[in-house]
Amino acid sequence: MEESEKGLSGKEREQRAELQTLVLKLRQYQAHAEQVSQELLLVKQAINEHDKAIETIKQLKAMKTGDELIVPIGANSSIYVTLSSTDKIIVGIGGGISTEKSPDSSIEYLGRMKTNLETTQQEKSSLLQKIEQEAQKLQVRLQGLS
Repeated sequence: MEESEKGLSGKEREQRAELQTLVLKLRQYQAHAEQVSQELLLVKQAINEHDKAIETIKQLKAMKTGDELIVPIGANSSIYVTLSSTDKIIVGIGGGISTEKSPDSSIEYLGRMKTNLETTQQEKSSLLQKIEQEAQKLQVRLQGLS
C-alpha cells in the first residue's frame, strides 16, 4: 500500500482509483482526438489538392498546343513552358503509379477521388465529435469526484 493511501478508508481508496482511471481514460481520449485531428487536416489538404488539379485541367482544356504557361517549381519560383499537348494528363492512381488520361476522364477520376476524401472527412469529423463528447462526459465525472 502506498504511503498516501494508509489513512484512507475503503471508499476513499475506491474513489481515488476511479479518479485515476478516469484521468487515464481522458488522456487516451485527448490523444485519440489529436490523432484524428491530424488525419482530418491531411484529408482537407488532399481535398484542396484535388480541387486545384481539377481547376487546372479545366483551364488547360481551354488552351491550345504552343501556348506558353508559367509553372511553379517550388520556393516561390516558376518557369516558362510551352504546352506540347492538351489532350493528355498524367494522373497518379496510387502506389507510385501514374497513367495518361484525357482531360475529361482525368477530371472525372479526380472528382471520384475527391468524393471519397469528402466521405472520409465526414467520417473523421463525426468520430472527432464523438471523442470530444465522451471526453467532456469524463471531465464532468472528474469534476464530480474532485
